[in-house]
Order: sequence, then structure tokens, then C-alpha cells
Amino acid sequence: MKAVRIHRYGDSDALVYEEAPRPELKEGQVLVEIMATSVNHIDVLMASGKMKDTKPLEFPWIPGVDFAGRIDYMEGETEGFRVGDEVYGKLYQGSYARYAAVDKGTFARMPANLSFAQAASVPHVGLTAWESVFEKGRIEPGQNVLIQGAAGAVGSYAVQFVKLAGGFIFAVASGQDAEYLRSIGADVVIDYKNSDFTTIAKDIDLVLDFVGGDTASRSFPIMKKGGRLISTVAEPDKKESKKYGVEAEYIFAGPQFLDLKEITELIESGKVTTDVADIYPITEVKKAWDIYNHKEKPERTYSHGKIVLELQ
Repeated sequence: MKAVRIHRYGDSDALVYEEAPRPELKEGQVLVEIMATSVNHIDVLMASGKMKDTKPLEFPWIPGVDFAGRIDYMEGETEGFRVGDEVYGKLYQGSYARYAAVDKGTFARMPANLSFAQAASVPHVGLTAWESVFEKGRIEPGQNVLIQGAAGAVGSYAVQFVKLAGGFIFAVASGQDAEYLRSIGADVVIDYKNSDFTTIAKDIDLVLDFVGGDTASRSFPIMKKGGRLISTVAEPDKKESKKYGVEAEYIFAGPQFLDLKEITELIESGKVTTDVADIYPITEVKKAWDIYNHKEKPERTYSHGKIVLELQ
């Protein structure tokens, strides 16, 4: 089969589109023919070697966590799934390939109103936002929520989930994304380039940090005691959070069938939308990564949305 692999740590220069062995199924797995995947920060980060002390790679390594495709082979039926069913989900690695071995119970039926390309933009960021808002954030109606990086891939889902849960949203992003953020539910948009969010957002119950840097430490003073800060970027300073009486936690969302199934229902009902910035064939993966890393300009201008790779 064809796949994108790396044989050493690096950036887009390390990506090689080549022949690779088809994955062998282990017990409890199905074989999925991948039709589309996407570019995520975790793919780029792991390939770079910046995580090699905690998550070393075995070369050759196939990047990719998101996938949308069809079940190609399985033993019997799996919770109502059959060969040929269109499914999507999240892997820990390996979706930049024609085929992937996927654990049973980690994928869901693809939203009927999405193409493969659109569906491939959902799982990783959608599940991360879901866990941030509902499972760890424990959002309640009427709460004030501050979302850092609100127009990002994870942030845009978080905005929609918080709005559905009845929260009041302070969305921190670039001013050029203000109209987009209001269209998906943001109540107040704070342009981080021209405004200090600490002078605008007050009495915050929940902070969702999808940016990192000093955003967590700057957020603590404007939070209510007993509030929660969830970061997908770095482990928050527990001493500082304790000082302000705030719960703070770092998360990395795994593949969860039940959560993805709920997200699917929201997408099919039109209550949640996905945001695709651009689509490239898998053969142009190097270009897609360079655009993602701002090393190359895209052919058209966009400031938000996922970059998707098609394998068709």
C-alpha cells in the first residue's frame, strides 16, 4: 500500500510518500481503507522529535491521527458495523496510509451529511474540545467561559459546545476571526493583538487554554474560586492554581466511541459545523505541512479551519 512515512525526526523534509506493508490486524481490530486524514499539531510535534523523551518513535513511522474511510475487513460484526460502512475516528498514529488497523470501539459511523474530507477534520479536535468542555470542564448553564485560541481547530468546536451547554463565551482570537466566532456562538470576541483579555473577561468559571505560554497564569486572577482551567498545551502550575483556589488540569483526549457518536449526532442535526480550510492530495503532504507551519503561503487566504489530506 502507499503511505507517508518518516525514517528520521524532522519537519516536512522528513516525509516520504512510498510503499509500505499493509497493517496486520490484531485481535479486536478492523481494517479501514482510509479516504481522508488531516494535519494536526500532534503529528508535526511528534515527527519533529520534540516529544522523543516521552513518546519516542519507532522508524519508519506513519503520522496521522484523524481518519475517515470504509471498513475493508473485519471478523464478523462489530457493534452493528459491516464491511463497506463509512466510518471515522482517531488513531494514536498511522492514518497517512491507504489502510489502517483500527481498534473496535474507537470509531463511529461517519456523519451522513459530511464528505470524507469534511469528516476527517473532526475526530481529534472534536474529541479534544468535547473532553475539555464536558468531561473535565464540567460546564453548567449560565457559566462564564474564557476560550483562548477560540478560532483554532479545537477552539471552534469548544465555542459551539459551550454555546449548546448554555455558557457565556469570551472568545480570545485574532480580530479577523471575530465575525466567524460570533457566527458559531461567541458572545464577546477579544482581539488578543489589540486588547488585554484580563481587562475584559471577569468572574470566569471555566478557562479553556488552547494556546499555552503565559495564558494560564494570566487567567487565574480573573477566575472565580472553585473554577476550572483546562489546558491542551501544557501542564498548568498547580501551586499557582491552588493560590487562587482554582482546579487546573492538562488533558490529551483519546479515541472515544461514545463521545464521537454524540458529536456525530450534533453534526447531523446541524447544531455543530466543521471547518475545513483547504484540501490537498496526500502526494502534496509536504506542501500541506509547510502551509500549516506558516513556511509557505496557501493559494487562497484563510485564518481558521483544518487542512485535510485526501487519499482517493
